[in-house]
Amino acid sequence: SSGINAEWPLRPGATKSYNAALDAERKAKEAIDKQKELDDNFTELSNQVYGDTLTENPGVAQSSFGGHRVITDRWKGMSDEQKVEIMRIREEQQAEKQRKTEEEKELQKEYERSQLLQANAAILMEREMNRKAAEIEKKIAEENMRLQKEQKDTLTKLAKEVYTNPPTDAYFTQFNTGTR
Repeated sequence: SSGINAEWPLRPGATKSYNAALDAERKAKEAIDKQKELDDNFTELSNQVYGDTLTENPGVAQSSFGGHRVITDRWKGMSDEQKVEIMRIREEQQAEKQRKTEEEKELQKEYERSQLLQANAAILMEREMNRKAAEIEKKIAEENMRLQKEQKDTLTKLAKEVYTNPPTDAYFTQFNTGTR
């Protein structure tokens, strides 16, 4: 025996057909791999084109900490609805500020009017008090004049009628002359 299994029959061209089958299988596998890679590339490209980044989906910029917060590196700007809402709120705030300013002006005018009325009332009260004080002073002066005249009349009467007969030394000598 020459080292070849005698039971295995060698056919002419068997190796060639075996190699051709392996080559066909390899080419089919390469074609499948190539198709799979093309499909993967197409899927990745579709995901990029229709994904959140290129379509500017505002949902990607929303923070998980609340709807009022955004992730700045993903934020693409405000939508038209948000811009309209901000303008509406801004106009409301301007109207509210204008209303408050008008109210404050009215309150200031009312306060100034009240201050003026109080000042006028104080002036009138002061005038009335001065008038009454002057009237009281006049009455006191009249009363003093009356009392002065009355006192003068009394002194004159006393001088003319009561003190006309002044006591002499004889009047005073009559006292302390007896034991009793």
